[in-house]
Formats: sequence, structure tokens, C-alpha cells
Amino acid sequence: MPTRIERIQKSKRNAEDEFYTIYADIAAELPNYRDQLKGKRILCPCDWDESFEQQIVYSDGSEVRSSDLFNNLNFVKDINIDETRKSFEKKIDLIKCNFIKFLVSHADAYQIKSISVSGFNPILQKGIRFQDIDYSNYDVVITNPPFSQFREFIDTMFKNNMLFLVIGPQNAITYKECFRYIYENKMWIGYHFHMTGFDRPDGTHIPKNDNKVRSCCWFTNMEVSLRHDEMILTEEYSSERNPKYVNYDAIHVKETNLIPYDYPDEMSVPITFLQKYNPEQFEILGYSGTLAKPMKEIAQKGEYQQGGPAFYRLCPDVKYKYHREFPRIIIKNKKVRHNED
Repeated sequence: MPTRIERIQKSKRNAEDEFYTIYADIAAELPNYRDQLKGKRILCPCDWDESFEQQIVYSDGSEVRSSDLFNNLNFVKDINIDETRKSFEKKIDLIKCNFIKFLVSHADAYQIKSISVSGFNPILQKGIRFQDIDYSNYDVVITNPPFSQFREFIDTMFKNNMLFLVIGPQNAITYKECFRYIYENKMWIGYHFHMTGFDRPDGTHIPKNDNKVRSCCWFTNMEVSLRHDEMILTEEYSSERNPKYVNYDAIHVKETNLIPYDYPDEMSVPITFLQKYNPEQFEILGYSGTLAKPMKEIAQKGEYQQGGPAFYRLCPDVKYKYHREFPRIIIKNKKVRHNED
């Protein structure tokens, strides 16, 4: 039985895991998948909404209350789109869950087959955890899952062969459990690499210039047309501009738009490269968290900033002799172009 202190700490962690997606971000991303949502059974499995305690979704023209939504731990609410449209549209402003607000509002235009919603309130112990859902009844998952469980959530999606469109932290790219899906070309970035804001359960708003907002993006395994756009590379390789790391045999490329068009070997790029990643143009080989050689085998203590696995390059004019890089991805250009080409 958890102690009082443990319950308080758990409640604090849960509160820090609650970020509500604003309507504008959903309205900017979801229309890009309109054709792919046609005829699909959609589930929003992480969308506990405090307004469920009152009234937000409708069935057969009548209000559905929390007692109907969460009468046991294995309940998922299916929203009857056709029979509830008038009631829903009249009271749509009551809905706090913007995923449901957008999907039901666009269900006819997108020809969505069904929309279902579920969630779990860890403090009240109501609802159903995403781990316990029978996903065989659904085709697509759209949600903003708890970031503290993002690794497990993505694994759950693949174990159940689900199509998904979800919001997650950008640094999830470097989670070993998530990066392998990117490496295997099974998961990629959506159309937007930043959010424009989040709302908190206490009613406060987190603006787009907050790091919590800027460091989040959409992840999906649905078709994203941008993935087939070829980057136009204009930079030539320069040993001065593209030095090699001291603990891995790859050149440093500061920004994605500075990738040299004429370099045939391994290159290190920032994780923002995934916004432009075209699998026909580039090959992903790994990332610094697993490829970097330990610096203690190369340099003396005090010559470099310590931390987890990372790439380092010689930079004697700063505090440390060796400069530590943020997490980076290793790629190769499949379409190397030389000047004579």
C-alpha cells in the first residue's frame, strides 16, 4: 500500500505529465491525413478530460456522463457520430478534449467510420490504461500520450499493428526504444516539428516560446508526403567547416541545410534533420547515444565536459579542449553529387 508521501509524489508526477493539446495545433496537422482517415475507426486512448465529470459526448442525442463513460476499468466510449451531431454541435464548446472536438466536427467531411475515446485518471483511478485496451477494434490512434510513458506507448502501438499520429517530446528521437523504429523506417516525424502551445489542467496556458512547447513534435507511421521531397544541397564539403569527431569517424555538419552534396561517407546532423529526411535520398546509420566511443579512452579528465555518450570535436579555444555535442544522427547521402556531375 503506497504511503501518503508516495501518493503525493505520484500525484505531482502525474500533474507534470498533463499537457492538453490546443485546437490550433490539431487543426494544423490532422487535415494532412484526411484521405488516410477515410473509413477508419479512430481511438483517442489517452484523453481523460475533467469535463467527463460533467457532460461532453453524446449518444442517441442524449448527454453521456462520467458514470456512463467510466463505469468500469475496461470501458471505452464509442461516439455515435450520425445520431449525435446536432446535440454535439450545440454544446461543442463544453468539450475540453480538442482531439474529440476536431474529429467529431470533421467526421462527415473526412468520412470517418467511428470515433472512440478513453483515458485514465491516475488520481481518481478511473478509466482504462492504454496498455489494457483491445486495439483490434480500431484502425488509427490519435492522441497526446503521457510523455513519461512515451516509450511504452510507442511499443504498444507497434505490438498491436496500429496506425498512429501522436505528440511526443523531440528527445524521444534519441530514446533507444524509439530510435530503432526511426532507424528501421517504421516511424517518422509528422508535418510539424513544434507545437504552438499547451494548456494545463489548472487552466494556465504554456505559450509557443516556452521550451516545453518548442521541444515537442508529431510522430506517426502514416504517410507524410514531405518525406518524398528531395533536399536541394548547395554546400561543398570542407575539412575546416566539417571537422571529424575525436570519438567517432564522421564529419560534423552544423545544420541540416549545410549538408555537403559531395561527401560520400558518414555525416553527423542534428535531430532536426528528421524534418527533411527523405529515405530515398539519405540512409540513417545510427545516433550518438550508441555510436560514440567513451571519451575517457581518448582524453584526460578535465579536457571535456562529462556526461552520457556523445560526440566530441577538438575545440581548444573554449572552456574544454573537446566540445561536447547535443544528440546527433549519423547519415549517408545516397545521391552524392560531384562538381563534374
